[in-house]
Amino acid sequence: MKAPPFSAAARATTRPLSMPNAMNQPLPVTVLAGLPGVGKTTLLEHLLAHHAGTSIAVVRGRIDDLSSEINGAAAEARFDAIVVEASGTDDPQVIAESLVFDNDIAHLDTIVTIVDAESFARDYASTDALSERNLASDEQDDRTIVEVLIAQIEFCDVIVVNKTDLVDAEALAQLRRILHALNPRAELIDALHGAVAASELVNTDRFDFDATSSAPGWLAMLNADPDAAPESVHADISSFVYRARRPFHPERLWALVHQEWPGVLRCKGFFWLATRSDIGGSLSQAGGALRHGPAGMWWAAQERSEWPTGDAELEAEIAADWYGEVDDMTIGDRRQELALIGTGLDESHWRGAFDACLVTDQEWSQASEGLLADPFPSWEMDEDDHDHHDHGDDCDCGAHGH
Repeated sequence: MKAPPFSAAARATTRPLSMPNAMNQPLPVTVLAGLPGVGKTTLLEHLLAHHAGTSIAVVRGRIDDLSSEINGAAAEARFDAIVVEASGTDDPQVIAESLVFDNDIAHLDTIVTIVDAESFARDYASTDALSERNLASDEQDDRTIVEVLIAQIEFCDVIVVNKTDLVDAEALAQLRRILHALNPRAELIDALHGAVAASELVNTDRFDFDATSSAPGWLAMLNADPDAAPESVHADISSFVYRARRPFHPERLWALVHQEWPGVLRCKGFFWLATRSDIGGSLSQAGGALRHGPAGMWWAAQERSEWPTGDAELEAEIAADWYGEVDDMTIGDRRQELALIGTGLDESHWRGAFDACLVTDQEWSQASEGLLADPFPSWEMDEDDHDHHDHGDDCDCGAHGH
């Protein structure tokens, strides 16, 4: 039964405080995320019953209200920690961004995602929209189940694999390998009936916004040295980054993204269409859903006078991404850069599939003359949007299943 929402102060443990608020230490905040039915409430109840003398306040509610509820609980000066039970479709990164405290009485300590060992594979392969399961937050919420799931897995510090009694040992081991590939930084904890020690989830000091944001496996791959050997996860799970300095033919890439992608668990990065030399595209695939849209303007599409000055780190980043002479804007920072993670992944097949989407010299010339057909939806960008490193999923085209 779904537990009703209640204020932070409405429920707390009754054991004596182990670290009095008189010490004026900011209260650690733990966020519990996960799809409906994974066992968040069961895990929370276990924490409350086995907290080793720590008084815990519980917060449930809308993301917009969390910050004030947390501050209100912390101001009561009778709790040692706060645990937020997020709704089943909340994105933990959105929660983290919303918890910007304007005082020193609370701080985000740990983001925990709970996954259901038995239903994970089914949900990850699903093409269901949230609306098909009556889970959409409003009429504009066009996210899919797997998009919510991957967002929760990739932005967290701890992944609790719950209901381990419902799968066999090999299935559990494979699930752990998959989760590690998707988020190599997260601590993996197996659980039965939500039984996890409070010390693993509360006041752990695991959260760091930059580190947690950089945790996804695909992002680590894109940020790694291109010449470095990829980390070996398991013989059945592999990954690679596809890179090219030639644009894709829009029709051939469109056909590819609408095919089945067997073995691919995750693909994310950005791409360059021959018909769109100013704006780079973003591509985000997870399981049975794929979303594409604008990523931002290429630096090579802007006048040098419009480039930022006085930022040595950004200037070095542009230089590292540049192809050819610094004054040659023909290619510049335009490129294909897509990270793929999969089970039984046939790297040669996928490299060949993407290579086949690249334009020939003749097609490249035709594109410059406006002679290539382009089935991709239009990309609307703000005039001052120059962020070509935005790997987010925000776009107007929606998600689709393969």
